[in-house]
Amino acid sequence: MVFKNIFLYLTIFLFTFNAFAVETKTITIFGDKITESDAKQQANIIILTSEEIQRINPRDTYELLEMIPGINIKSYDRKNVTVNIGGFVGDKAGLNNVLMINGRKISNADMSSADLTLIPVDVIERVEVYLGSNSVLFGDRATGGVINIITKKPINNSFKIKTNAGSYGSYNAYAEGVLAGERYSFLLSGNKYGTQGYRDNSELYTGTINGEFTYYADRFDITFNGLYTDSTYGLPGALSLNEIATYGRKYTNRPNDGGHDYEWLSGVRVSYHIGSLGKIILDSQYKSRNRNYELWGNHNKDELKSNVNSIKYELGYNKNRYKNKLIAGIDIENYDLDTKSVNSLNKFLNKLERDILSFFVSDKVELDKFYIELGFRTSGLDDSYKSANESKNLSANAYNIGIGYSLTKNQNIYFRYDKSFRFPTTDEINEYSGLNTEITKQDTKTYEIGYKINYVNYYISASAYKQTSDNEIFTDPDFNWYSTGPANINLDTRKYVFNFNGGYDNKQVLIKASYNYIDSKLTEDGYNGKTVPLVSRHNVKATAGYRFENGVGLYYDFRYFSSYYKGNDYKNVDSKMGGYAISDVKVDFVTKNYELFLKVNNIFDKKYYDYVYGSGYYPSTARSFLAGISVKF
Repeated sequence: MVFKNIFLYLTIFLFTFNAFAVETKTITIFGDKITESDAKQQANIIILTSEEIQRINPRDTYELLEMIPGINIKSYDRKNVTVNIGGFVGDKAGLNNVLMINGRKISNADMSSADLTLIPVDVIERVEVYLGSNSVLFGDRATGGVINIITKKPINNSFKIKTNAGSYGSYNAYAEGVLAGERYSFLLSGNKYGTQGYRDNSELYTGTINGEFTYYADRFDITFNGLYTDSTYGLPGALSLNEIATYGRKYTNRPNDGGHDYEWLSGVRVSYHIGSLGKIILDSQYKSRNRNYELWGNHNKDELKSNVNSIKYELGYNKNRYKNKLIAGIDIENYDLDTKSVNSLNKFLNKLERDILSFFVSDKVELDKFYIELGFRTSGLDDSYKSANESKNLSANAYNIGIGYSLTKNQNIYFRYDKSFRFPTTDEINEYSGLNTEITKQDTKTYEIGYKINYVNYYISASAYKQTSDNEIFTDPDFNWYSTGPANINLDTRKYVFNFNGGYDNKQVLIKASYNYIDSKLTEDGYNGKTVPLVSRHNVKATAGYRFENGVGLYYDFRYFSSYYKGNDYKNVDSKMGGYAISDVKVDFVTKNYELFLKVNNIFDKKYYDYVYGSGYYPSTARSFLAGISVKF
């Protein structure tokens, strides 16, 4: 591909180009696309720090995300989890946000969710969340929000080990070593995680190796990273109410379903500083995912290869009361997918290739107390379904405008308009019954207002937006396996979303709370005014804690989700599933070099379901215990 060659030539050119001395770098988030000042000004950006992650002590990455305001986790099992931001339809929610690791997309081209079990929670340094749409900076699928997981960076020579164990045969062992000098840093970590699971046939066993090496020169820095994970798992599936009443919540009617996956990521990132002329960033990531699993009597095997390259230019100016930050770039995405599904009656084979080429530019100007930002992206999709000898081409544009004002040094208010998009996944186009020629891209428009106050020990933020989606992509409510029409259709929707976050933290006392209101409706003929399934209207999350001077800490976490309509109930004819409240408690002892902790999740043993589709119920985990120790040298 011509753009891959351009990427290579530019890399060689940058290494040989004689430039000015490097200026002091500004700390940035979201892969250098949004600065820390943006996070302070905008109420829809949430940062979860390493200290906060330590307080939570989650058993895995999904449990960590579940604690973040504005995020709703819907779980089939520990392997298959949907991340919902902004009230998109539950079974498609994970396709309406972007998941990233260190600023790089890990979302898949098909309908499968990005597998965050490949990221051990102990590797994570912090999590950055953007609530709301922003396809200008993040491209396809950034209609509901963006989650960026930042892994630990090697700073000082150190060695760390951590182990924990708990209910349902769960265990976790983690080791990490760091070597660092004036010009280089190297981190290597390994993780082994396992659990028998709450339900029968819900086991998950995974091992991960992660490495990162960075070299710092006068004009540039270059980072190489790699991550490999291997997992085996069971798929317990859904239960009917009669099965639950007869056999209990832990039962499975699919004892043979499960599989073996292995996946690896590798990447290189070059940041070249050219003094007052800004900097150029070249980033390349390769991802390979291999799955081999049994499901409902079918043997499925697929291999997905992803190659994402970006060329980005940043120019910043800061003098007196005037600031300006310009970002422009090219994103080049390539996906190759080979799928094989076999049962006793037939065999389904599929081979396809997807290319997405995007150009974007964004500029933010700050003058005294005012700022204005403008952005534009254009993207083109080219799908080649080789097995069917078919193709599909789509294009989309995104743009935004934002205006902000600093009421005081620590208080900001802003208004924002955004147009974002989502392309159909390969599975939504190339269905089992053939190519879906009727499906098209989804366009989303968002009108937002926000307020944020941020002092040393406390903060308050609130944002509200109206969002309309033309041709939002849904599973056809009338589809069944005997249907001759497409399984995926476009429907129009409207959402009202309100996010509130507040907290106080002086390193000893911790109090924080969030409230999210989501009114998500269909506006399509035949469904007009109906509530989108699998979306709770009200969500409350809160944490209270105290750390004594001797290092002992006591913490209480609370989560509440209101009632919701079952999956596929687009006409709201069935009764709602009841809301549920979950409480976790934790006690720990922390010093400079080691930590001990004991945690009880769902302490009141609430029996609930965060995911129900039609007559199929997926029981959530009951009360569980987790205890562990961490030592750092």
